Amino acid sequence: MQTTPDLSKRAAALIAESPVPTYIAEHMERSADTDPDDPDRYIGLCVAENLLMWDVLEPMLNRSRNVQSASVAYDNPTGSSVLRERIADFGSNHVWGRTVEPDNIVLLAGAGAILETLFYVLADPGDGVLVPTPSYSFYWADIEARDELTIVPVHTSSSDGFRLTPDLLERAAAQANVPIAALLLTNPDNPTGRIMPSQDLAACVQWGQSRGIHVIVNGIYSLSTHGEKASAPLGSIVRDVGEDLYEIWAFSKDFAMSGLRAGVLVSANIHVLTAVAAISHWSVVSGDTQHLLASMLSDDAWVTRYLSEMRSRLHTSYGATTSALDAAGIPYIGADAGLFLLADLRPFMSEVTWAEEDRLWRRILDEANVNVTPGSACHIGEPGFIRICFTTEPPDVVT
Repeated sequence: MQTTPDLSKRAAALIAESPVPTYIAEHMERSADTDPDDPDRYIGLCVAENLLMWDVLEPMLNRSRNVQSASVAYDNPTGSSVLRERIADFGSNHVWGRTVEPDNIVLLAGAGAILETLFYVLADPGDGVLVPTPSYSFYWADIEARDELTIVPVHTSSSDGFRLTPDLLERAAAQANVPIAALLLTNPDNPTGRIMPSQDLAACVQWGQSRGIHVIVNGIYSLSTHGEKASAPLGSIVRDVGEDLYEIWAFSKDFAMSGLRAGVLVSANIHVLTAVAAISHWSVVSGDTQHLLASMLSDDAWVTRYLSEMRSRLHTSYGATTSALDAAGIPYIGADAGLFLLADLRPFMSEVTWAEEDRLWRRILDEANVNVTPGSACHIGEPGFIRICFTTEPPDVVT
């Protein structure tokens, strides 16, 4: 009989309770069942991917396949100088609202890798990180699984559209049973799709800075807007983007390339950049991918056309989804950006409890073979909401 050697306590904890949410596990198990000719096929509306742009991306990506020898050799593990220069130029003009130098940019294998690595150097095991909810579900895995930090939820309320205020941050920090090391903000927000009002964002950033904690702003959906409201860059809102303020961006959402794994950290803190670089070896973006991205960003005209078309398709898909919800009498939180919206299923629940939310989610999954994100996975402070990702399928399928 074969025996298994004793594993680490870390492994035992992962086996006992996987950091992968249940809805993702169901998605992975069912995602092979996607035959477009099967009327009963699986429909995954639970993963924030933009799969509407391949016909625009494909000619550019294949045009950029003239790979050079340098792309298959070792390079700077935080990103090649060529790509960081292109990202600095692009991001300064489109994302950050200020001039960012290439030396202040780190490129790693996805925004998740950026988060896990950044928090590894910002805080010690047991420290707390304030995370407003509703929240991106994988923050818990990114921050807690290996860094051994503790997320302290800052629950906002549906009664005011899930608005975040310094008072809520102060209350959560005061009630926390761990020392608070950082505040993680997401703007535009996941899962609500809301763009945070400039005055609220400035006030929350200022609150964090006044408490002497690190403030991280995840702007991974900065350019994925689909309404009249634009996402104001942080550099135009916060006067002093100092050494205690960090920004995250990636190619996964705004450029619809989640599978290429390329996340960006911007920081003026030389100590943080040095520490991140020291452990970046394990999260390097492949040279081939970096060559492709640098070639893409070098074509300003194509980038402009792409962003315009991407926003147009988001607008169309969001409009079709909300029209279908309106027709069905399902309320939702109006969104400004992102690849999703938050629907309110409380009117359809026999009782507004977490158990009933889970039952309804499973009924949708088992009877319709449609997977949405349950509100519990987004750590919402009140049951009855689901996230619908409307860019994983064409609008006629989503609706």
